[in-house]
Amino acid sequence: MQVSAIQQRHFTNYSNLQTSAPKAPEATAAQEVVSQPSAKIPAGFRYGANIHFGGGFFDPNRTVPDIENEEYMAMSENTKKRYRKICAKFDKTMDKSEMFDAKTAYLPLGNKHTMDEFIKTSRLYLNYKDQPIVCLGRSPKWFLNAAQWMKDGIPPYKFVAFSKYWYRPDPIDGMRKINSMTPTDKEIKAYRKYLDRIKADPQTIVDNFKKTGKRTVITDYISTGKGVTSFLDVMSNYADEKGILEEFSKAIQIVGIGSMDYLETFYHDDEDISEPRVLMPEKLQKYRKNIKQEFYNMDYDMFGEMLLNQNTNECRSTYYPHDAWTVYKPDKFKTGLIKDMKKVKQLVKDLNGNRKMVASFTPAMGDFRNLLNFRILDGLNERNLLKIVHKTKI
Repeated sequence: MQVSAIQQRHFTNYSNLQTSAPKAPEATAAQEVVSQPSAKIPAGFRYGANIHFGGGFFDPNRTVPDIENEEYMAMSENTKKRYRKICAKFDKTMDKSEMFDAKTAYLPLGNKHTMDEFIKTSRLYLNYKDQPIVCLGRSPKWFLNAAQWMKDGIPPYKFVAFSKYWYRPDPIDGMRKINSMTPTDKEIKAYRKYLDRIKADPQTIVDNFKKTGKRTVITDYISTGKGVTSFLDVMSNYADEKGILEEFSKAIQIVGIGSMDYLETFYHDDEDISEPRVLMPEKLQKYRKNIKQEFYNMDYDMFGEMLLNQNTNECRSTYYPHDAWTVYKPDKFKTGLIKDMKKVKQLVKDLNGNRKMVASFTPAMGDFRNLLNFRILDGLNERNLLKIVHKTKI
């Protein structure tokens, strides 16, 4: 059996072999959902074809294809009911061996309290809907996507892949650079090219501020702030070389999200705990007063499900530590936590530029991502918050 394509919106396979029959007019996306016949696929059946759509690759052994705002809005009420049942059963039916962390293999936001708290945190980004927003790394992505899907939501934000760090908290200096962990000159050069290509470089940020007077919001999950400090180390050195360091400091602000209750677990009962702040790298220390910082505390239970649960983090977007900066482009190679960089380098070499995009997630992690997308979209819709028309940026 040769399968030529996957019908994305109806979630079933179909044949697109040429026939002598005349072609019918192309249906709209909504018409496709209700008019195309279903075909049953035997459980566990493995296809012998490369199947792809949307610029990425879909493993036909997955249960749940991509569900974004467009797919959700095209669903009938019966289809939504079916996916609610799939969500409810997923904790028992998922292949836990394919999850990143089998110990926390559950689908988040399964009750009203955590969903309400998730939406509450997502709505904070509406305060910045008139400013450019940079999502630093994967942590804020679920919240920012939900903020985009809302009726009064934010415009498209800029995702900047960045993982790991080379600063650590120090009781004397505040933050101390670990020289053995810093990127090489070659890696820095590659990352600057990436920033330039996606228009997230210091010059673009400064130019936008001069033109609009709007600071660029850099948002991330903050506990110690070592990740943001490491990112600002790259940005400040780049800005300094361009002679715009002070202007750059005036063109950005930091919005952190996290949980004070979680931080309390690391301290003794008699210790005072202050809100987390990002300590500036060396080049920015004298301009630190120019950089406005805000921190938003979130519900501890929801925080555990959406940020501590590594399955939630790993399936959202690409992992990009500095030793990967010379290996692949993060908007073309979607991957979870890399444990063996040699295997990744070989995979990128084997692809040899023949495919537009590749995702390295397991079928279970792919299903997890799409069911969580559905659950969030459904939660927004139930609260009459969901935008009717939204174009997902691939």
